[in-house]
Amino acid sequence: MKKVSIIIPVYNGGNYLRNAIDSALSQTYKNCEIIVVNDGSTDGGETAAIAKSYGNKIRYFEKKNGGVGTAVNLGIAEMTGEYFAWLSHDDMFTPDKIEKQMKAIEASGIERAICHCNFEFLYVEEQKRVKVNWLNQYTKEQLENSCFAPIFLAIHGSTLLIHKSHFERVGNYREDLKATQDSEFLFRAMRGCKSVFVEDSLMVSRIHKEQGQQTMSCHKEEYNEMFLSFCRTLTEKEMESFAGSRENFYYRLYLNLRNAKPADEILYFLKEKLENCVIPKEQLQIIEDWKKSNPQKICIFGAGQMGGELQILLKNYGIEIDSFIDNSEQKWGEKKNGILINSPSYIQNMKDVLVIIGMMDIIPVQHQLEKMNVIHITTIGEIKKFFWNILPLQVEL
Repeated sequence: MKKVSIIIPVYNGGNYLRNAIDSALSQTYKNCEIIVVNDGSTDGGETAAIAKSYGNKIRYFEKKNGGVGTAVNLGIAEMTGEYFAWLSHDDMFTPDKIEKQMKAIEASGIERAICHCNFEFLYVEEQKRVKVNWLNQYTKEQLENSCFAPIFLAIHGSTLLIHKSHFERVGNYREDLKATQDSEFLFRAMRGCKSVFVEDSLMVSRIHKEQGQQTMSCHKEEYNEMFLSFCRTLTEKEMESFAGSRENFYYRLYLNLRNAKPADEILYFLKEKLENCVIPKEQLQIIEDWKKSNPQKICIFGAGQMGGELQILLKNYGIEIDSFIDNSEQKWGEKKNGILINSPSYIQNMKDVLVIIGMMDIIPVQHQLEKMNVIHITTIGEIKKFFWNILPLQVEL
């Protein structure tokens, strides 16, 4: 049984570190070592005391504060396992996380395949869990295609399981980065390599007020630098493998980043690349065939951010929607993007309507629509997958 090293970098982790360590120790895959690296915590010894209380069940190291990249790299230098897994001190693995990922790698027949998976967000203050299923937005083939996942931010660093040889091949995490060290490393490590995606949700990622501002808005220079580097490094052939054409790759990346307004430089770069794009005739026919094969009346269920993005996406393909539908009574009668928001009763027993679910939590809405005798139902993920390789008729930037 091959050994897996679980590295837990921590800084002032008194509130959550014990949960993280316990989840690592509870793995059904038994050949694991747990390495905790204290990155110069300033909490009066609380973090150190928690880690030391586990005795020889874990390996514990302390260092001066230098950022998460330095802590992870120290763990990599000290690890004795063949495989590496990163567990943030405020996240938790499910008990079968490592076992299922090791089995997936073994089943792939590629010992050095890089494995990642679905996960859940736990919003601490609201005590709410939200499942993140990347297959609602992308295909398994896309998620396993080279460095597609880090480019489109469809991977979480704590879902990773990777063979140690990749560090020898591409180097460790960059220690000068504060917010993008995981995406930047994964781009280098996954580029040109086989990945394995496990559909199960195997990690819980906490969202809480103590995390600090590790966001795009606070580190926009890093994000601009990273995405510009991606675009300038990738070959045209790689872009075509991700999105059908170089132009469509730029368009898809723009859609993914445009709500992150502080990432201004990369958005300007992509906007320039999209000027004067011409859609091929065969793609025009695909759009027309889609229109003919679906009901003319289209409604989007969900008048939030995702629903608004879906409406703009459809508009860019010349597809107009009739109405937004939402369960929130406060939204009824209001307009989003100039389109009226109605209650679900608007589509009750309506036979000739296509309802597209524009929300993250799909299953409850599907059940609701089926009870309302709505026949034609699809999701934002299915729409995005269908149109993924097709350039829009117009680009609303």
